[in-house]
Amino acid sequence: MAGHTIEVLTPVFPAAAMRLSPAAGESDLEKTLRDLKGPPFCLLPFLNPPTSSIFSNHQLFIFMAAPPLPPWLSSPSVTLTLSPSTAAPSASSPRLHIEKGAAFDLAECCRDLEEKHGALAAHKKEAAWHLRRVEQQLEAEKACRKRETMEEVEAKVKKLREEQAVALERIDAEYKEQLMVLRRDAEAKEQKLVEQWAAKHAKVRRLMEQMGCCRR
Repeated sequence: MAGHTIEVLTPVFPAAAMRLSPAAGESDLEKTLRDLKGPPFCLLPFLNPPTSSIFSNHQLFIFMAAPPLPPWLSSPSVTLTLSPSTAAPSASSPRLHIEKGAAFDLAECCRDLEEKHGALAAHKKEAAWHLRRVEQQLEAEKACRKRETMEEVEAKVKKLREEQAVALERIDAEYKEQLMVLRRDAEAKEQKLVEQWAAKHAKVRRLMEQMGCCRR
């Protein structure tokens, strides 16, 4: 691309883009803008300038809504060549003068913001994964503790039931022995009373026999 040029681009989006070199004349620019008959332009810096040497460091993108272009601008490859003698310094327009350092700083800020956003998304994903792992681990530990507690309680209950059975058996044995002792004592007393009654009965019988013999 030789000389000072204005290249009108037709993008896919519903907007028209015009790239201006810093040496473009102000009067010719105003004439071009009047011919386009569109809404006011919005100037944006070219954040990622191409590495090719055919582009200037101070090139700008001018965006507008998609108005109907004039017939002589309907082709995407139309290039208007201006004479350098009629070009006015672009520094006269403050809206077209954007420092290269500010554009690079803005690009760096955007890249840093994108990196921070990616790091935040990765951190959130890792934190969610770690939280799920911790929740699963806690659920497993809770289930294990519940099972251990139930087993301990069941073992204690079983032991208490065994102790209860042994205690009941011991109580039964003690009372059974006491009953046997009482029965033996009762039988011994009864046997003694029977013997005493038999002795008295024999004594009375002998006395009666003696009295009968005397009457004869």
